[in-house]
Amino acid sequence: MSIVPASTSTALDRPIADVVVVRRNDNQIRAGQGMVKGMLRVVGHFGASLAKVQSSKRDTMGMFTVQYPEERLLLPEASRQMPILLYEDKSGQELCTSCFQCERVCPPQVIHITQAKDPTTGKPVPAAEEFVIEYDTCMSCGYCAEVCPFDAIKMDHVYELATPNHLSMDVHKRGLNRPVSYYETIAPTMWGEVRDQALKKLQNNVKRRSGNIGVAPQMQGKVVKAATGAAPRAVAAGAFAAPAAAKAPVAAAGKSMSADKLARLQAIRAAKAGGAATPVAEDEPAVMQTEAVAPEAAGVGPAGPAAAIGKNMSPEKVARLEAIRAGNQARHGG
Repeated sequence: MSIVPASTSTALDRPIADVVVVRRNDNQIRAGQGMVKGMLRVVGHFGASLAKVQSSKRDTMGMFTVQYPEERLLLPEASRQMPILLYEDKSGQELCTSCFQCERVCPPQVIHITQAKDPTTGKPVPAAEEFVIEYDTCMSCGYCAEVCPFDAIKMDHVYELATPNHLSMDVHKRGLNRPVSYYETIAPTMWGEVRDQALKKLQNNVKRRSGNIGVAPQMQGKVVKAATGAAPRAVAAGAFAAPAAAKAPVAAAGKSMSADKLARLQAIRAAKAGGAATPVAEDEPAVMQTEAVAPEAAGVGPAGPAAAIGKNMSPEKVARLEAIRAGNQARHGG
């Protein structure tokens, strides 16, 4: 029992007793017994952690670790490690259009993009010629994946990236590319929400690409060989180019050209060269064989499309040119 002197007045000017009695716990452990009691609690928790492995974090007793690296915890879909780029499995076409949104939003400025250009016209194409991310400086914030309007860049779940080679942490496009099927396995729900919209945008962008532009480096040559059984050639548009190829057999190999079109092509080449018609190999693409045709030989004016045949002409322009030739021949009696 402790006796505390009483004050004569309080803030409220209320009288108080002269003696205040403070009662303490009569059963309090003294002489180091409290430390022994705490140690017994620690030993009890340690024994429970060895005897019981918990599967839920709601429990307060037991062991919560796994035997890494033999055992690994399943990461959630939204787990953020390092950015990767996606490409379509069948066509090999990359979803990235080099819009530079991720490069602008990146806080540490570790993303570097070079936009692809058409080799003939020199105009920009919605594809990335080079894409580099400095993994050693990336902070895995995920801003690039959030801002990407084409769902081309996503966050990977791979976190074992330690290496003594510092320069290898500057990852280029070949090392960043992953097929869509890979991301679908680690984040099926998140990809299912954007899949249809992402592939629809890809289909629209592929129409503006030509040759191997926009095709993942590891997929170049594989798509054509699997589709035709021929030697690997330039992949124009992958799986999305099938409808266009069906409408334009002239742009395909010589086997898909009709006999009339093949004969007219040989006649044009003969008229330009002033000699005999040069035969066209059946297994050689017609677009690669054709050359610029003089306007007089084509029967159209100097500003007509004949001078560009075989280079940048679309199937529609080729069809219109053939219609003009046929009309001129009919008017001049063949």
